[in-house]
Amino acid sequence: MITDKETELRGKISERMGKLSIFTINHVGHLMGKKANRELIRSGFKLQIEQLPILFTVYFSGTDLPSQQEIANLIQKDKSGIQRSIRTLERDGYLRIVADEIDRRKNLIQLTPAGKMVVEKIIEEAEKIDKQVTDQLSAEELHTFMTTLRKISSLLGE
Repeated sequence: MITDKETELRGKISERMGKLSIFTINHVGHLMGKKANRELIRSGFKLQIEQLPILFTVYFSGTDLPSQQEIANLIQKDKSGIQRSIRTLERDGYLRIVADEIDRRKNLIQLTPAGKMVVEKIIEEAEKIDKQVTDQLSAEELHTFMTTLRKISSLLGE
């Protein structure tokens, strides 16, 4: 149960930090991630939104298997965090780690049939979640919102 003191503190934080785009964008991203994780669980997936960029990277790489380092570079995460996620995804049957035939020091990442199926289902689910949110905006609001997000992303070097 939220106390009056917590409500007051949240109000102070929101009043000051809510005026700054950096905190608002982060907060909205956090809320979207929480919603996505709830929907993933509700849909029966043993996945978290944070793992999806790895699966998507491997999925969209097709037959050109990416290495752990290439995945880390592409999604701009540290290699050790990527390794932990890959091990979990391998344990859950979504990925397979295979040694590179040319460079045995390199591990390549391959989707299993279950991994391919789950990515395709998650893309459908993500589109539904996105639609739930964006349907609340007018066409003009959505266009402005997406244009603004792309501009901010570009300004930040993505």
